[in-house]
Amino acid sequence: MLAGLRAVIFDLDGTLLDRHRSFELFARDQWTRFASALHPARQEEYVRMLVAFDREGYGPRGELFSGTVAQLGLPATLADMLRNDFRAEFASACVLFPDAMPTLEALRSAGFKLGLITNGSVRMQSRKLEHLGLVPMFDAIVISAAEGVHKPDPEIFRRALERLGVDAAHACYVGNHPDVDVAGAKAAGLMAVWRRDPFFPPPLAADAVIETVGALFGA
Repeated sequence: MLAGLRAVIFDLDGTLLDRHRSFELFARDQWTRFASALHPARQEEYVRMLVAFDREGYGPRGELFSGTVAQLGLPATLADMLRNDFRAEFASACVLFPDAMPTLEALRSAGFKLGLITNGSVRMQSRKLEHLGLVPMFDAIVISAAEGVHKPDPEIFRRALERLGVDAAHACYVGNHPDVDVAGAKAAGLMAVWRRDPFFPPPLAADAVIETVGALFGA
C-alpha cells in the first residue's frame, strides 16, 4: 500500500485517538464530578444521552450540554458548568487506539515523513496531542483553527504537504470520516485511506480501506 510514498499524514480523532472510548470515559468521570448537581440522573443515562448529542464529535457543540440538561429536566445554568469542565478535562481523558503509537514508530523507522491534520481549536487539539505524547512523532502538525481553514478544504492538505516537503503524488492521508477525510484528501490529490469507522457510512471512493492503522503495513 505504501510503495512509492514518502509521507503518511493522519487525522487525529477517530483515527489515532479512540474518540468514542475517550468521550465515554470523560462522560463517566464528569458525572462523578457533578453527581450531586446531576441528580436524579443516573450515570448510565447521562453517559448515553451525552454520547448521543456528541455524535462522535460532529454534533452541534452548542447543543452538547444544553440539550443534555434540557432532556434530563435539569437547570439550564448547569450547561455552562459542564461545558467549562469539558474544555478543561476532556484532553486528559483521551486514549489512543492500541496500535497507534507502534504504527507511528514503525513508519518513522521505515523513513516515512509523518504529518497530522486535525480540525478543532488550537487549545483543545494541542492539549490532546501533548497528553497523548504525539507531538514528537510528527514532522508537521496542522490544526484548522490556527490555519483559518479546515478539512475537507484541499488547502489545509496542501499546507501540510508543503511543510513536509512532499508532493501529493507521494503522500497518503489516513482518516475515519468519509467526507471530511477521504473526500478532502482525494480532492487535494493525495492517496486516501479510510480507517473503517462503524459510526460513519463508507466513503464513495477510497483508494484503500483498513480496519486499524496497524494494517497500513499489511494491507
